[in-house]
Amino acid sequence: MGMFDISLVKKVKIKKTKQDFLEFLERRLTKDKTYETNTQNNILTIQKSHIDTLLKYNLNAEIKTSKKENELIINAELHDTLILTIVIVLAILLTYGIGVVFVVAFTYLQRRKGTKYLESIITDYETIN
Repeated sequence: MGMFDISLVKKVKIKKTKQDFLEFLERRLTKDKTYETNTQNNILTIQKSHIDTLLKYNLNAEIKTSKKENELIINAELHDTLILTIVIVLAILLTYGIGVVFVVAFTYLQRRKGTKYLESIITDYETIN
């Protein structure tokens, strides 16, 4: 996992089936947009998804069951690394390195925003069901 990737592990109380939970998660993350999604064996994969952020992430959500507890593991890898690299190089050249601080701060804040959004989706599911 990279410095700006999102990793989240939560215990989830699933009232219905795991497939229903993954469909709920997919509906909330895609927001009626077309992303490459794939659901197999309790694993949801969404490619190039905006997780309520300006940056794109490749998201993997997996549900593991152990001792009658369901554990949700979400890994979201930053997809826009090439764009950030170009912006960082330009920031070094044009601002003598000071602009790198702003680019890194922006990316970190986008990561925090995405993490909070994913946590809010999980709490919404627990309160709805």
